[in-house]
Amino acid sequence: MRWPWLVSGLLLLVAIAQQEPEPSFQTTAEIERRGKKIVVVKTGPDNPPAIIELRDLYGGIITALDSEKKTLSLGEQLFATDKLTRYWHQGKQVQFADLKVGQQVRLEAAEQNDGSLKAFEVRIGESREGPSLVRSLFADPPPFRVQITFGEDALAFGAIARVEQIRGVNDYVFMTGGTARYIEEEDRLELELKPAPRAVEVQQGKSKAWGSRLDYDNESGNALVAGPVELERAGEKPLQGSAERMVYNVDDEALTLFGAIRLVQDGRTSTAQGALVREKDRIAFLYGSKDKPVRSQNKDGFVEGTRVLYNLDTGDVVVLEGVKGEFQDP
Repeated sequence: MRWPWLVSGLLLLVAIAQQEPEPSFQTTAEIERRGKKIVVVKTGPDNPPAIIELRDLYGGIITALDSEKKTLSLGEQLFATDKLTRYWHQGKQVQFADLKVGQQVRLEAAEQNDGSLKAFEVRIGESREGPSLVRSLFADPPPFRVQITFGEDALAFGAIARVEQIRGVNDYVFMTGGTARYIEEEDRLELELKPAPRAVEVQQGKSKAWGSRLDYDNESGNALVAGPVELERAGEKPLQGSAERMVYNVDDEALTLFGAIRLVQDGRTSTAQGALVREKDRIAFLYGSKDKPVRSQNKDGFVEGTRVLYNLDTGDVVVLEGVKGEFQDP
């Protein structure tokens, strides 16, 4: 099913032989968490179009299979399949022939006009999470990008986004790079995902971060950005950095960096195992351990510690715990 579009009619003004311009509309999907809205927006043209899929969810043990009619049964419920049906097992696509009586499956299905049930997706070995879902698919070709707003504080951009809202259970957003092809006769968006470096961009204040994919879980309020993560922060003393992965928390409006963190600013290089970045306060807390302390070094020497306060504007550091240092004589 296609996302409904609101398209205004064109008013032909014969008297003056002019045509009213057609207003543009953006396709969106919206999630709410504790009063904050997470909104996914298609910013580009309707080619390829955004797609919305409405599915009922079923789960259980396969009790019968008909290889000729391509049907399967869960107890007394009969499900038809066709060329649009997709089959999955442990994350890999399989075929109808791989289904076996006695297997646990999760189905996405919809009732047809004749009252029959058609399965669009069959996942072997999985259980039903809830009664139904709404799945929204977005794709924007360059120079456009799908946009996610996290409250009023942060933005994310990427070529492909998928929103899954499982009724009464949870909402999820996935974003990465890639391309999409609209198959009109099937009213389906075929996605080719490419989670490459810099496929996803996250912006907060003066800070920008890039990663290969983003996964948002509305129950936790966390948006996980897979690495490699690259960082930039604008200002009089620009900052460059890197990390293995990153998490943005909607409630705290804070970025947390993990693994092999490196920050370079105004001739100073700082390394850490973890970091909590509070952009609004213009500070970050860098974390290490006794074996692998935070280390901040410039031409005058270095300081180390297990917990360090970092000024995002200047690059200055204050060791809060486990202080150690060495400096050159003037």
